[in-house]
This record gives sequence, structure tokens and C-alpha cells, in this order.
Amino acid sequence: GGFFMHARGGLKTPYLSEEWMQATQACCDEAQDLEMNAWAYDENGWPSGFAGGKLLEDIENRDMYITYTTGQYDSSADVSYFLSGDKLIRVEEPTDSGEYLNLRLNRAVSTADILNPDVVKKFLQITHEQYKAHFGESFSSKVAGFFTDEPQYYRAATPYTPMVAKYFRQKYNEDILDQLGLLFVEKEGFRSFRYRYWLAMQELMLNSFAKQVYDWCCDNDIQLTGHYVEEPTMGGQLMCCAGVMPFYEYEHIPGIDWLGSDTNNEVSPRQLNSAAQQLGKKQALTETFGCCGWNISPADLKRIAGFQYACGVNMMCHHLIPYSERGN
Repeated sequence: GGFFMHARGGLKTPYLSEEWMQATQACCDEAQDLEMNAWAYDENGWPSGFAGGKLLEDIENRDMYITYTTGQYDSSADVSYFLSGDKLIRVEEPTDSGEYLNLRLNRAVSTADILNPDVVKKFLQITHEQYKAHFGESFSSKVAGFFTDEPQYYRAATPYTPMVAKYFRQKYNEDILDQLGLLFVEKEGFRSFRYRYWLAMQELMLNSFAKQVYDWCCDNDIQLTGHYVEEPTMGGQLMCCAGVMPFYEYEHIPGIDWLGSDTNNEVSPRQLNSAAQQLGKKQALTETFGCCGWNISPADLKRIAGFQYACGVNMMCHHLIPYSERGN
């Protein structure tokens, strides 16, 4: 019934250039002649949100993450704590002999801070608005919608954003730096702080990215689909977005990723089906068959598809069919 126009590594046509838009137009025109749906892919690679690298040119748009050391007090750290018995005490200088926890707030090099609504607004202006400008009045009749791919907060280390400090000030009247070290040591209050921290990160990502992108699509009479990331396990979800199910509300066709040929994972399709049922969404998508290997058999493909259908998936995105190996 349709296809997603997916930019990938090795691309020679400049991303979002006039040549790119003309190629997209040609695909959409052909799709209309064949009575198919042509969907745009919202990024040049993944995770969605960095606008093909354009947003990363300004360091203030980039993700942040936390690293830490323990031992002596480090005057070059962004925030330090004295580890005193069961308590974590924030200090500005060494106060006693003993062990200190030192945190650094670092900037990422390849991902954008999609927990910042201003950054997401720039992403929409650079990407979605360009498609809209190119197609003009025919935009919603030519482009069925956008596929968003693996949006996430920083996953290679413990994520951070200035937005979470603002969140804690507004909601709890707290300076988050007083307790941030509790992410790394089990001192008094660590369970409560960690719960509030990850809940805040999820709410920020939900409202800044998911809802803002969804609302833009609704306002422009197109649909949003795609998937978030590390759906197979609850731990993987925590690492990337603190749980995928709340995000399905902000997709017209909620979806998951299914990599490889293993069918032992029941978490992601069942979560997807549960959310779709609760939200009254008639379609539940899977991006599937990626990373299955070239020796995969038709029987195995049928097994993988059948398992997902039995768990509630009813729309399949076959991954991947490159139209050229030249990188065009």
C-alpha cells in the first residue's frame, strides 16, 4: 500500500536540497499514479531530531550526558559531593578527608537535545517545513505523513539536559544539582530521586518531541508513524526514553522495530497492541526483517511475521529495499 522514502548512509544527493525535493516529488507523483501512499522519512539516518547534522552546528542544540569519578575532590568538576555515611552532601570545595563524587556535564557530538522544545521547533523548521514549502497546497495530498525513527535522549551514558533542572525547579522547587549524584551512588533518598528524574526525562521528551511533532502533523493534515527505541526490554526502554508506551498516544499509527529473526520477544508487540487498543488506534505498525541476514528463508520470514501478527501487529514495513547501491 505504500513506502517510506528512507535516507541512509552513503547518500550522494544533498539531504533536503532542491535535488532531494525533486526526487521526493517524483516518488510521490509515481505513488499517486499507482494509488500508493508515499511517506517521508524525517531524518538523514537516525535517531530523528538532528536534522541531518544541521542542528549540531550550534553546540547549544546538542545532547548532554553525565560522567563521574570517585576519590579525591576535583575542582574542575561541574558539581561535587562529599560521601558522608548514608548522606550525599554537595560541596563547593573540599571539606574533609574522605571520598568525593565528582560529576561532569558533557556535550554530545552527534545527537540533538530533543528534550528542549526550542531545539525540536528548529528541527521541524529545517525538515518538515521544507517539505511543506516544496509541495505547497498539494502537500497533504502527496505526502501521507512522516516516519520518525528512534528518537531518544542520550543513550551512550547517563543523559542530562538543562530542561530537567528547570523542571525540578518548577515542579519541586529544588536545585537538581543538590541531588544529581544520587544517580550514581545509593545514598539516602536515591530511590525517590531516580524515580523523579527518569519520570521528568520521559515527560520532557514526551511533550517536547512526541507531542510537538504530532501536533505539527495534525495541524498540517498529515499522519505520523515510526517507532521509538530499544522496545524489546524494559531496561532498554529506560535507557532511551523511560518507557515507550506513553509515546504511542502521539502517533497516528504507533509502531515498533523488530530486528533479527528471533521471536522470543513478546514485550514490544504486546505493549504496542495494548496501547493501540486503549487509544482506539486501528493500525499498529512494525518495521521488520532488518538484520535478519541474507540467508533468511521465506519460511523464517513467515514465522517472524506470524508471531508479530499474533501479538497484535497488523501493518508491516519491510526493511530494507534499496533502489540503488550507488548511494543516490
